[in-house]
Amino acid sequence: MPKRIAAFALVLVALTLWGCAGGSSGGSSSGGTPPTAGPATQLAVTQQPGGATAGNVFATQPRVAIRDAGGLLVSADNTTQVTVAITGGTGTGGAVLSTTLTATAFNGIASFSGLSIDLAGSNYSLTFTASGLTSAVSSSFDVTTVSTGGGTAPFVPAAPSGTATYYVSPTGNNGNAGTSPGAAWLTLQHAADTVQAGDIVEVADGSYARFTLSSVTGTSGMPVVFRASGTGAIINSGTSSSVAPDSRDAIKIYDCHYVIIYGLRTQNAYRAGCRVTESFHVTIQGCVFSNGGTWGLFTDYSDDLILEGNECHDSGAEHGIYFSNSGDRVQIRGNYCHDNNASGIQINSDPAQQNAGFGTRGDGITENSVIENNWCIGNGAAGGAGLNFASIRNCDIRNNLIVNNLGQTGIALWDDGFSSAYGSMNNRIYHNTVVFQTGIGRFCLTMLNGSTGNDIKNNIFIGGARGAISWSTNSLSGTTADYNICRSTDAWNIYENDTTSTGYSLAQWQSLIGGATNSVTTAPAFASSSDFSLATGSAGRDDGDNSLGVTTAHDGASRPQGGGFDRGCFEK
Repeated sequence: MPKRIAAFALVLVALTLWGCAGGSSGGSSSGGTPPTAGPATQLAVTQQPGGATAGNVFATQPRVAIRDAGGLLVSADNTTQVTVAITGGTGTGGAVLSTTLTATAFNGIASFSGLSIDLAGSNYSLTFTASGLTSAVSSSFDVTTVSTGGGTAPFVPAAPSGTATYYVSPTGNNGNAGTSPGAAWLTLQHAADTVQAGDIVEVADGSYARFTLSSVTGTSGMPVVFRASGTGAIINSGTSSSVAPDSRDAIKIYDCHYVIIYGLRTQNAYRAGCRVTESFHVTIQGCVFSNGGTWGLFTDYSDDLILEGNECHDSGAEHGIYFSNSGDRVQIRGNYCHDNNASGIQINSDPAQQNAGFGTRGDGITENSVIENNWCIGNGAAGGAGLNFASIRNCDIRNNLIVNNLGQTGIALWDDGFSSAYGSMNNRIYHNTVVFQTGIGRFCLTMLNGSTGNDIKNNIFIGGARGAISWSTNSLSGTTADYNICRSTDAWNIYENDTTSTGYSLAQWQSLIGGATNSVTTAPAFASSSDFSLATGSAGRDDGDNSLGVTTAHDGASRPQGGGFDRGCFEK
C-alpha cells in the first residue's frame, strides 16, 4: 500500500472510531471536531515483517507508526528517524540484519525496505527505536533456508582441528597470557602480531576491530589458524575513506604462507571484507563477508588459495569474490555469492597490469584452477557476470548454480578487453545450471575475444532476455560442445555470433562446430521454482555425457544416481 494511502487509511479509521464513540459534548452520534494527535511518545508496528528466507529481502517489509500517548497517529510527523535491529536473544546467534536500518517517517509512518537476515532460524523479532520515543517490538517470525535442489548452498567445511594455542574474546585483555579462555586477549591484531607456525587462535563471539596478518609463515603441516568458536565473531570495521590504505579492508593478509581463516564475519568494510595479497597457500573458509564497500573477498598476486564455503553478499560497488592479478591454482568452491552490485565471482588476471617481478603471479593469466559448487543469485545490478572470467586457462568450471541474476551474463569468458592472445582458453565447463528470469539478463555463456578451445558439456542454459550461448568469430577454434540444454524464455536467438549479431538455430550451431548432436532446446522440468534439480521424466535427466569424470553434484550427491548422468549441477 503506498505511504499516502496508508496514512489516510489510518486517519480514516481514527475518525470513524471517534464518531462511533460520540465525539460531541452533547452526546450526539454525529458532528463535532475529530480528535487532534498530541506530541509523539511511542512507536507501534503496523505491518509485521514476514516471508523471510536466509540472505534474501523479506517478502513483507515492516512499517512503524509514530503515535501519541493515546495511541493516535501523529500524521504531521515527517522527520522522526526509526532504527531497526534484531531483538537481542532472538533468532540465531551472530545473524546479521541488512541493509538500510533507518527509515524516516512520512505522514507519521516509517516504512522499511530491503531488510534481510543472513542466517536461518526460528523466533526472530525486530526492535524499533527512535530518540525520545518508547520502542516497539515486532511479532516473532522465522527465517527459512532457500532450497536449491537437494541441498543447501553453500556447504561449510569442517573447522580446522586441533587445540587452541591462544584465545581472543571481547572481554579479554591484551595484558593477559592469552593461553586460556579465562586469560584471553582482547584484539585480533594482538594475536596476529604474536602467532607463529602451528598456532591456533580461538576467537569467541563478539565484536572486534579489523586486523592485519603481515609476513606470517606457517607450513603445510603447521599452518597458522584463526578459528571462530561460534557464529558471532564479527569485525564491524566501518572504516572510512579517511583511513590509511592498509586499513581499508576488515581483514588483510599480506606476504603470508599457510594461513587459515575460519568462520569469521565482517560487516561494512570500507573496501573488502577480506584481502589476501602477495601470499601463498592461504585458506578462507566458512566466513561471511557482508556489505563491503567494494568487495566481499578480494585477492591479488597470490597462488594456491582455497576460498571455500564463504558467503559474500551486498558488496556495494563490485563483486562478491574477486580473484585478481594472475595468481594460479586457486580453488573457489561452495561459496554463496548473492546480491552483489556486479559479479558474483570474478577472476580477472589483469593482462593490462602484468608485473614481471611476481613471476607467473603477474603474467596476466590464471591457470589450473577449480571453480565448482558455487551458488550465485541476485547479483549484477551494475552488470558483470554470475561467473566472470578474464584470461583464464586450463580451468575446471563445474557444478555451479547461477540463477535469477540481473543485468549480466551467466558465465563470461573473455580477455578483459586487452588482446585476443589473453582470451580464456582451454577450459572445461561441465554440469552448470544457468537460469535467468524471463526478460532479464544477457546470454548464459559468452566466449569472446580469443576465448578458444573450451569444452562445454552437460550444462543447462536458459536465457531470460537473451539466449543461451554467444561467441565472437575468433573464439570458435577448438570449441567443443554437446549434451547441453539451450533455450530462451524470450524470442531472442538461442545461439548468436556476437561479432556479426547473426542468430543460429540448433541445427546451424551443430553444423558450425561440427558436433553438439546430443544437445537439445527442450525445456527441462525443474522440481520447483526454487529447486533446480530435474524432475522425473525431464529432458536432461539420466541422459548426459558419462565420460567427463565429474562424480559428485553441486550438493555433494554422487553421480550417477539413476540410469545415467543428469545434465546441470544436480543429480537425482
